[in-house]
Amino acid sequence: MDRIVEVLRDFRFSDYEIRVLLALVMEGEMTASELAEKSGVPRTSVYEVVRSLESKGFVESFGKPLKFRALSADRLVELFSLRIKEKIEVLSSGLKELEKHSRKEVVEFYRGDIAYQVVDEFVRHSDGVEVYAISLNGEMKRIFEKYEDKVRVFLSGKSEVVHGIAFSGEKVLIFTVRNDEPHIMVGSGEFVEFYRDMVEAFKKKRDGGVEV
Repeated sequence: MDRIVEVLRDFRFSDYEIRVLLALVMEGEMTASELAEKSGVPRTSVYEVVRSLESKGFVESFGKPLKFRALSADRLVELFSLRIKEKIEVLSSGLKELEKHSRKEVVEFYRGDIAYQVVDEFVRHSDGVEVYAISLNGEMKRIFEKYEDKVRVFLSGKSEVVHGIAFSGEKVLIFTVRNDEPHIMVGSGEFVEFYRDMVEAFKKKRDGGVEV
């Protein structure tokens, strides 16, 4: 019995509501005076408590003189199960939405030969990559051609400037080569959204690039 009381308190039932509900479950239908005697709830409070339980769908009133009864144990368990399910669904959707809108930005920087290794791993571990670049040097071309089945490259024009952005799912890789040394920045979270918006705005102005 103590365990049942504890669980009902978890469902935000008051002590009077718990007493009345359990009395009706154990004793069956009762009048207000009988219910007051069996539950230990003052008769002046019984009607208010029963109305509260009725509004929650756990108790019914009927007849003359007025009597009260609880739903069957199976039906009560079903109602509690539905409430638990509703709470879990609210938590599931709500927490995921909060997580979605509060993604932390993670940015990492690389330079030198290791930068090319980072680009290779970025592409290798992705399902698909879109690259928007001004130009590519030999090593960047080699990496993208190595995984040509899942890489799409868009060049915005002919230039000796090696600079571009690669998107893969929730990650973005920004690359540039200065004095033959590659510089790589890999980011996630809102960092990705910022660069996606920037690329989309650029594409609208330039009407896209040339896919290679």
